[in-house]
Amino acid sequence: MTTSRLRNLDLGTLRSLVTIADSGSMTRAASRLFMTQSAISMQIKRLESSLGFSVLERSAQGMTPTSEGEQLLHFANQMLALNDEAMGRLTSPDYEGQVRLGVPGDVIYPHIPDILRDFSRDYPRVQVRLSSAQTFTLKSEFNQGLQDIVLTTEKSASAGGRVISTQPLVWTGAEAGVAWKKRPLPLGFAKICAFRGGVTKALDNAGIDWVDIVTSADAAASEAMTSADLCVTAELESAIHASRVIIDHGGQLPDLPQHSIVLYSNDGPGNPITQTLVEYLLRAYT
Repeated sequence: MTTSRLRNLDLGTLRSLVTIADSGSMTRAASRLFMTQSAISMQIKRLESSLGFSVLERSAQGMTPTSEGEQLLHFANQMLALNDEAMGRLTSPDYEGQVRLGVPGDVIYPHIPDILRDFSRDYPRVQVRLSSAQTFTLKSEFNQGLQDIVLTTEKSASAGGRVISTQPLVWTGAEAGVAWKKRPLPLGFAKICAFRGGVTKALDNAGIDWVDIVTSADAAASEAMTSADLCVTAELESAIHASRVIIDHGGQLPDLPQHSIVLYSNDGPGNPITQTLVEYLLRAYT
């Protein structure tokens, strides 16, 4: 009686596959995993050779999984989650305590929930206290020692900050909305919004009249008014809320400046918990 030779899926290769599918690019995946592009490409080639089918294909959206690749991704995510949980529980330092993280509401998604879930899984005895406020407030709290880590949205980093992502601002509004066609253009920005100055300058340079219709410091008011098609706003390309869409204005609105997500942290050698959470943030954003 003969038995078939058992074949094993390599977890490192599966992690590369998942990261490519998430980022849409081998180059970005290699950067996130601290690998060279040639190394990650070779992993995928060996995987496809072993399985006998392609798992990725190039499309207008970048690198996307094939139908067989989608099936493999389902298992890959489960296997990696179990591996990471086991390694986290068995090998991570037994940290305990609290770390304070401040993030503007417009960049909580898409990364922060996944970061906090993974960090909590690996360090269950550490409490993360998350607060959300505008960049001006978060930087003030950090300087007063009220936050251990803050993310901000700025054109460039101030002293002590490091840029972890730079993205274009995009015009957003309600799905099938018409508010962007009105003149003066109704704008919905919370007070002291980091994006407002660059947006209004772009409108002024384009000769487009505009009017503020949100007077609240709470970003929720701007989100509600924009989603109701009573105004438009501008957001980072990666952080658009499900209730809003990028406006297809056909060049009738001006291009907007880029903004950076900047990280400030008190993560010196005496703060291993903070330092570790910073590493999770850097992996997600770079």
